[in-house]
Amino acid sequence: MTGKQARQIRSRWQFGIGVTVAALICVLSGWVVLQRFTASPIDPSSIDPLTPNNDLKATDRPTPAPSTPTIPTPTATQRVPSLASKQPTETPSSGKVALRQGMFRVGNPTSYPVRVALLSQKTVATAQTGAARYELPAHWDFSPEEGGAEGLLVSLPDRTLKLKKGDILVAFAQDGSGRYWGPYVVDETALPTWNAKAVEWQLILPP
Repeated sequence: MTGKQARQIRSRWQFGIGVTVAALICVLSGWVVLQRFTASPIDPSSIDPLTPNNDLKATDRPTPAPSTPTIPTPTATQRVPSLASKQPTETPSSGKVALRQGMFRVGNPTSYPVRVALLSQKTVATAQTGAARYELPAHWDFSPEEGGAEGLLVSLPDRTLKLKKGDILVAFAQDGSGRYWGPYVVDETALPTWNAKAVEWQLILPP
């Protein structure tokens, strides 16, 4: 009995070892086959050559040729403006603009003794940087109604008197009444008035 039991135990042990080895061989075989399939290279012929590559950079893509703009041809009803038909516009020359400078006429048709004072601007030729803009004041005295409505030409002993734009005039009574006229700015206020025919400025004091 002892020998028979020993043989049975040995045969069971050998069967278990055989089954275990067979299982290990199957597992190893399957793992090798799986590695071969996953490591196999991709066949280039299986790639569709017509599939666009979206990974291309913008600089790798071909640039389309710029289209040439078409210039419309003028039809018979269209007229092309000619430069020769345009006439130059004449602009008035500064030399043609007459400067309203002239003599000075004063009339006192009032019943007041009047003094007329003049503050004359210096001309561009005589003006200096930082110097005064006006000449020394000048004045003339008129008796009541002297010169009347026609006026009298006045002058200066030390220089030629030419009244011009911007000169300042003022008149005031000398009888203590406090009456005065002005101030007037030549060529900017209503008085004095310009007489183009006589080429003079006229200050006729209003009564």
